[in-house]
Amino acid sequence: MLPHHDASPAESSAYAPTFARVGLLMYVLLISYASLYPFSNWRDIGLPFWGYLLAPLPHYWTMFDAVTNVIAYLPFGALVVFALYPAVHRLPAALLAVLAGTLLSGTMEALQTFLPNRVSSNLDLLTNIGGTCLGALAGVLLSPTFLERSRLLQLRRQWL
Repeated sequence: MLPHHDASPAESSAYAPTFARVGLLMYVLLISYASLYPFSNWRDIGLPFWGYLLAPLPHYWTMFDAVTNVIAYLPFGALVVFALYPAVHRLPAALLAVLAGTLLSGTMEALQTFLPNRVSSNLDLLTNIGGTCLGALAGVLLSPTFLERSRLLQLRRQWL
């Protein structure tokens, strides 16, 4: 039988963000891949990389695209909140998640300016930020459940 170590909740919850941080890194790579694929034919078309911010909202868009963008950034917002736990939590963690989502989405949209097969859009930026906000809110609400009282965390406490 393995020795049983009773870790305090604060000590054991310090391990939880490790998984969230790895997950966040993998998710950023996934977003980068999805945003910049096919990674070829990069060229300057004469537009400033921030030009999409000042453009009018696109005339042609679909609800599917908007919902997809929101859903795509939901996990990002939650993972940022989880990754910051317990050092930063609640409102400060949510605000940092929204800032990170804004920077990530803004960077991806700006880089798409140099890819002829992609279209930069301020609407995409707004829907991505919306998804990050919802994910950050979910992360704040779910942090105690997932990071302090989860079954996996209890199993880890028992085994390690």
